[in-house]
Order: sequence, then structure tokens, then C-alpha cells
Amino acid sequence: MSEEPDVFRCHVVAENAEALKEFLHETQADVGCRAIARGTRAGVGLDLYFRQDQLDQARAARSAPLVNITEVENVTENWRNRKEEVGGGDRFADRDVVPHGLGRKE
Repeated sequence: MSEEPDVFRCHVVAENAEALKEFLHETQADVGCRAIARGTRAGVGLDLYFRQDQLDQARAARSAPLVNITEVENVTENWRNRKEEVGGGDRFADRDVVPHGLGRKE
């Protein structure tokens, strides 16, 4: 099974809402579940999610000069690190033990 490419959360700022809309339309970026554009000193900002290949394409897009793209975090890497914190085994196997791990549906 091949590993999926990493997903990055990026903060994208455009001078105005129209420029941001044009960038979003061209790149078809994932806005996540709470797409809230916020005014900043530099313009209008929004968090977007891109796979690495999509991020490269977005930076090369025709509308890319209209926006400033800043990588905020590697969401996939953070998920991998958090997953390592979870214990193994059946967390509900023994009623007298504090649960740990993901559990097993029976």
C-alpha cells in the first residue's frame, strides 16, 4: 500500500476578497470545515489545506502572484506524531484497568 502525500495547512493572504476568490476558484483548494476569511493588515486571509503536489501547483497558478502563501503546519506529520502517543491493545479488555489504546470493536 502506497503512502498518501502529506497535507499542509497554509495561511493564504490576498490584497482583497476578489483576489482570494480567484485563487480559490483556480486552485480548488480545500478550505476545511470552517472556512472563515479574516481581514488582516495585508488584506484578507484564509487557512487552506493542500497536498504537497497541490501546494506546488498552487504556487505556480496564474493567480498565485495575487496571494501570499505561508505554510503553517504539516497536518499529516502532526497526525503521525499524535498517533504514536496512543497505546496499543484493547483499552476495554479489563474493567479494573484504566483504558488506554484505541480499543477493539466486538
